[in-house]
Amino acid sequence: MVGLGLGAQMKPCLRVVALIACVTLVSTFYLLGPNQPIQLIRSPILPTFIGGNNTLTPVKEGYLVWSPSCQIPDMDPHHESIRKLLKPAASIVCSPYGPLTYISTPTAAHAESNWSAAYVLKIDPGMVPHYVPDKQNYTCCYADVTRATPDTKNNRTVDNKYNIANCVIFAKEVVLKPESEFILVKCNIQKKDHTAKEVYSNMHATVPIKPQVKHKLLSNHMASTADSKLNLSVLFVGIDSMSRLNLMRTMPKTISHLQSSGWLELQGYNKVADNTFPNLMAILTGLSFDQIKSMCWQTKDSQLDLCPYIWNEFSKEGYITAFGEDVTKMSTFNYHKTGFINPPTDYYLRPYILAAEKKLKLKTRDQLDICLGPTSTTEHMLRYTTDFASTFRHALYFALLWINNLSHNNHNTPAAMDYRFLQFFNELAEIGTLNNTLVIFLSDHGMRFGKIRETLVGWFEERLPFFYIWIPEQFRQKYPEMYKNIITNRDRLTSPYDVHETLKDILVPNRDIPAVRTSNFTHNVASKSVGCPKCVSLFQEVSYNRSCDDAGITPHWCTCNQYQTLSTDGDAVQEAAKFVLNEIQSRLHNAVNKTQKSKKCAELQLLRTVNVRGRVQSELKNKDYIMLIETVPGNALYEATVREFEGKDHKYQILGIISRINAYWSTSTCISDPILKMYCYCINS
Repeated sequence: MVGLGLGAQMKPCLRVVALIACVTLVSTFYLLGPNQPIQLIRSPILPTFIGGNNTLTPVKEGYLVWSPSCQIPDMDPHHESIRKLLKPAASIVCSPYGPLTYISTPTAAHAESNWSAAYVLKIDPGMVPHYVPDKQNYTCCYADVTRATPDTKNNRTVDNKYNIANCVIFAKEVVLKPESEFILVKCNIQKKDHTAKEVYSNMHATVPIKPQVKHKLLSNHMASTADSKLNLSVLFVGIDSMSRLNLMRTMPKTISHLQSSGWLELQGYNKVADNTFPNLMAILTGLSFDQIKSMCWQTKDSQLDLCPYIWNEFSKEGYITAFGEDVTKMSTFNYHKTGFINPPTDYYLRPYILAAEKKLKLKTRDQLDICLGPTSTTEHMLRYTTDFASTFRHALYFALLWINNLSHNNHNTPAAMDYRFLQFFNELAEIGTLNNTLVIFLSDHGMRFGKIRETLVGWFEERLPFFYIWIPEQFRQKYPEMYKNIITNRDRLTSPYDVHETLKDILVPNRDIPAVRTSNFTHNVASKSVGCPKCVSLFQEVSYNRSCDDAGITPHWCTCNQYQTLSTDGDAVQEAAKFVLNEIQSRLHNAVNKTQKSKKCAELQLLRTVNVRGRVQSELKNKDYIMLIETVPGNALYEATVREFEGKDHKYQILGIISRINAYWSTSTCISDPILKMYCYCINS
């Protein structure tokens, strides 16, 4: 028997409190691997102390979450079914030398006494020989990069535009203007024919004190309402497409540091939707994808400014806000979307990344830019994060920084940045961020496509992203019950909606105001999440016997249910597979006919039913299946959760979306809709 659980490698009785015997309950389920069924470990139910109130909660060894309503297995991150897909990651080397220029930031004492302290752009003399040939003269210049100003004609594209000022020559160093935020630097040498040759280009970001930010810092609003809030800053650091298991595989140094220094992991954190946008929006707005579309994003061309982002509520309370994301072509609010007409936060990194992608030398890996100039893309993001956190270490802020380039297209690449993330978290401690900031290190989902996704382990990984949370020591001491609840919630089923509730608790602790919405676009912080009315703050104890429905997780994404492998030859299975194919065709035709593009997409045919799993649900009359089918042309792999209704002549229903689990970029270029791309095989392909 092959064991899937990490916990099974421990000696079970070591976890038992004195005088409590190990009680074994054998429970065997068969799970589908790439070629043959894999058997889940046989595990005892072990009582263990949860929280600080000496109450016993049963925890089943070999499971991340275990209750009558939810059983999520704890799988081996190096399981044999995926072992051949795990490769060493090559180092990310953007330049053999360090950058030629750097920004000298204000000292801590200076910054705290004078919010307008200047930044200085400097040339590193030790780097000059590496970029400038011997005895050659060189000149360097810098230019401010700013976001384009919205106008009445081109608002739909303003989030993709930036301006570059004239390049100003400087020698050795120059004091930047107080409003300078993003800086493009170029250095040239003069060739014999008197033409200029560029030998260096780079970009730097600063954190200037903007007028609206200075007003927040100087106002008495924060002080006058301090007793009604928990007085925590909030910092999100996200890595796209990183499952809990993949973080364990690729960043062991980082994980070891987090676990040994008091960070808490939510082991049962389950995504609620397909990709980044709806999973992040559940955190930021408390709304489901369908609710977002009906309330504030009716079409893909609609601006996203009007959605009820929680950062707006923090801003109203005097918090300084920031949002930054790399890889602009696939960023959360711009991939097949208009983005923002006005900057969504006080500090908005998009113009910086846009200019860097256009003006600097790039290095790509797996079709993503891992280097912007002589610096890795991830380094740009992490450095900005620490600069921002350092600048406002004694203020209240809400910041969200999101990294795509490492992990979106290759589950192995994050290993190249393990040590850098370890350094990053040490830096946060050194600059005092961890003293007064709730820090959440998270992902939106695991890998959604590729060979690893075609395995059972990959099925779980897609649905179970990693989630670590830091609670400052002073908060733990002041609010021991809240902290105890977070500890309890580590092995409970949780979702992004719970995170949204947690953010609202930071603004309005102990909320007891009935759910109210004053209008479609006005968010009441005291109300419950519209997308998940039963969801709760992580500062409250999550129900032990919680179901996916309670957490706002639809059946297609739910990891709580137990399934067993079925034969693909039965008539009912074949009928269900044909139903899935017909549903794909129907959804495609209904949508593309409206835009007269149906002739561009091929008519799909069922090649084979790859595998089927049936839900173990003796208490339910209906039958649920997870079906994986392959279609031609294009050899697309589609996965659907299908419900068969008892006694209705095999009437079926698709529960949620139909997932595409292999890559399709090059075969769906004839249409632009992000959903239809999954289903369309362009005839010209």
